[in-house]
Order: sequence, then C-alpha cells, then structure tokens
Amino acid sequence: MTGKTVVLGGSGAMASGCVYDLYKTSDFDEVVIADFDEENSRRLLETIDDDRFTYESVDATDTDDLVSVLEDADYVANGLPYQFEDNVLEAIEEVGGISGVDLNAFDFDQILDRSDEFVANDNELWFANGGLVSTIALGMLGCQQFDEVDEVNFYWGMWRLLTQTTPGLTDTVTYEHDPNVDERAKWADGEVVNDLPAFSQKRRFEFPSPIGDQETYVISHPEPITFPKAPIAQETNVDHVITRGVWHDEWTRYEQTLHAMNAFEEENEDVLETIQDHVKQEGQRADQWDDPDNLLPDQDWIPQTILSVEVTGTVDGQEETAILHFEQPYPFFDGNEITPMREYGIYVGVPMSVTLQLMAEGEIDTDGVFITETSGLDPERYFEEMEARGFNLDVETVPDHASAPLPFN
Repeated sequence: MTGKTVVLGGSGAMASGCVYDLYKTSDFDEVVIADFDEENSRRLLETIDDDRFTYESVDATDTDDLVSVLEDADYVANGLPYQFEDNVLEAIEEVGGISGVDLNAFDFDQILDRSDEFVANDNELWFANGGLVSTIALGMLGCQQFDEVDEVNFYWGMWRLLTQTTPGLTDTVTYEHDPNVDERAKWADGEVVNDLPAFSQKRRFEFPSPIGDQETYVISHPEPITFPKAPIAQETNVDHVITRGVWHDEWTRYEQTLHAMNAFEEENEDVLETIQDHVKQEGQRADQWDDPDNLLPDQDWIPQTILSVEVTGTVDGQEETAILHFEQPYPFFDGNEITPMREYGIYVGVPMSVTLQLMAEGEIDTDGVFITETSGLDPERYFEEMEARGFNLDVETVPDHASAPLPFN
C-alpha cells in the first residue's frame, strides 16, 4: 500500500479518527491533513509525530484551492461538512485518478448520477461512508442468518450531552428533526415511503449500557432507501426496512422544545439560527484537549454512538430474530491528549480509514460512485478489521440454525 492520501477536514471531530487510524495501521507514503483549522491540525500532528503526516491549509469554499490540494494525490478521505460536497466532487473530477471515501450522505440521486463522469476521469468514490458502513454491514450480517427476511430495523443510539457537540453535528441533529424535511423514510412492500413525521414510528429498543432501554423514533438516514440494493437483501426478499434513533435526553428535550416553539417555521428562521449558534458556542467551549481520564469528570459514562440492527425472518420455516450491536472503544487515541468529540467521532473516522485501505489493497474493485451495498464489501472482513482496532461486535441473539452462522461468538 503506497501513495499519497489527503484527508479533507482532517482535524475535525469525525476525521481525526481517520487520520489517527491511518497513522496506526496504514503504509501510505504520505498523508496530508487538509483543513482550515491550523491550530487543531498541528496539535493532531504533534500527537501523531510521524514524518509521513503533514498539514496543508485549504479553503473548502474555493474549488480551485481544493484542486491544488488534491492535484498529486492518489487517495482522498472527505471529512468536510456536507455544505462543501459539490466543491469536493468537482475538484476530484478535475484532478482525476483518485480513489476515495466520502462520509456525506445527502442528495443520493444527484451524487450517484455523477458516477459515469467519475469513471471517465478514472475516479472511484465510496459515498455515504463513515458510520453508515457499520450499520449496513450489520444489516448484511443479520440477513445472512435467514432464508427469508421480513423486517430490518436499524438503530442509532447517539449518546452525548447537549454541550458535547460540534457545529456540523448540531446542524445534522437539527436537520434530522426538521418537520419540513421529507427524507424520513421506510421501505415497505417494495417501495420507499417518504415524508414520515419527526418523532414518529416510535418503538422501544434496548441498547447496551450506558444507553439502555429507550423509546426510539424514525430518523432521516438512508438505510431504508439504500439497503434494499444490497445483494443479500434481494436474496432474502427483505420486505421492510426502517432506521430509528435516539439521542441523550438533553438533545431530545431540546429538539422537542424547538418543535413546540415553531422554530422551524420560515418566519422564525432567525430565532432558530440564534439558538443553534448558542449550542455550537457551548460545544466549542467544552471541547478542550486533555488526558482522556480527565475529559469527563462529572459523568460516569462515555459519549458514544452504539449502532444496532434487529432482523426478523424465517429459517427452515420458523420465525426467528437476530439482534447485533456495534460499540466503540475508549480511549482510541492511545491515552494521548485529545478532545471528547474526537473520541466520540471515531465511529465515523475509523470506518473511513478501514474502507480506504481496503480500496488501496484492491479488496474493493468498483468503479465510479458507489455505496456500501454495491461495493462488494465482505461484512465479516470489515468487522474483523474494526475489532482489531478495539471496536466490539456484540451478537445478542441469532437463530439457532442460522443460514450462515457468525464466526464472532
């Protein structure tokens, strides 16, 4: 594995985990942290202390600047906020000859429609990467246990305080609760059902500690739209797919308050922006570099995202259930001084590193723009890599006579 890799937004809360994992596990000749935040980028470089890693300033609002950063790169990991997606894609197309992973998962049809252009410029891009790789891989493993699948229920347990946030995460959570968003969806009887109301489709689900038993509700994640494209979903005739989630109580109360005060109405746009800015400022004040043992002195749990799947179907004509959970380690940065949100964000950053390395090693051979379901990813291989990094695949229950028994128990 050789070549030059550029991590766009590499010092951010999500992509820092990608950079650190590349430092620990990859053989790339050069890795560039391309970011506007020089202070945090250089702090991360000091933590890594590896001559292969360098910093380069980039203005993501300027496509030409992105082109300049990428012009001699072989690989890219895009950890920039979704607002810069068009600029990033245009830069990759202009440079050409780049393989990459992209954590963004918005405007699916628009992005996937650019696949032919990417092929023409010798580019390949794994779109909707990050934490979605883990949920889709969980769903694949779950479905492999059945002859026929009735329901695939994805769950995101996002457990952090209101002040434990970044500007991008704050915007994302608010977007997912916006009543005007029509992307909350489910797959039912062979078609996508859009425009589900915020806080609807409620269902209780028990996550591992510290989240525990919670009332979850539909969120605007793409699994119901994309998972039916997975070969295993088609082989097992998956009938229903839905993604639900839950945030810490502080976030839930906050979003419900925004609904109660009609903050999402167009005439209240300034009010919503003011409230959001306050949350972002509080998050930035709370995100200090320190020894991981000192980061969370007032709470006895670690901010984290636990990803789960519950699959129901039949094996040998009998109705069965499979429940799988995926948990992240703490600390991930080997006890070095870091920030709470960078530790939290490894559920996004580490999958980016793992999948980029699988591409570089030739284990993923797909052209153009593609998603996890169409990548040819072997989910067992993926979880082997993640478990080697300290993540935990918790198999709560699987059918006694599964079609493809899991090797992880």
